[in-house]
Amino acid sequence: MSEIPEGIEVVLRNLRPKAPPFHRFIVQKKLLGTECQEGDRFVTFEIATTNPPGPVRVTADTRLRFE
Repeated sequence: MSEIPEGIEVVLRNLRPKAPPFHRFIVQKKLLGTECQEGDRFVTFEIATTNPPGPVRVTADTRLRFE
């Protein structure tokens, strides 16, 4: 079984555009140190894409981009 690669970038899509802005901060804290993949949901956001594609490990160096 191969190791999950470190994410370079994770793009998150807001499922509730009128949600409070502090939800971004909550998502950043929840994702740090976890593994995620396209379709996973955190608070009011869904993972749209990951770089590299597939499951990735989110670290302090992973760029989180909010759409």
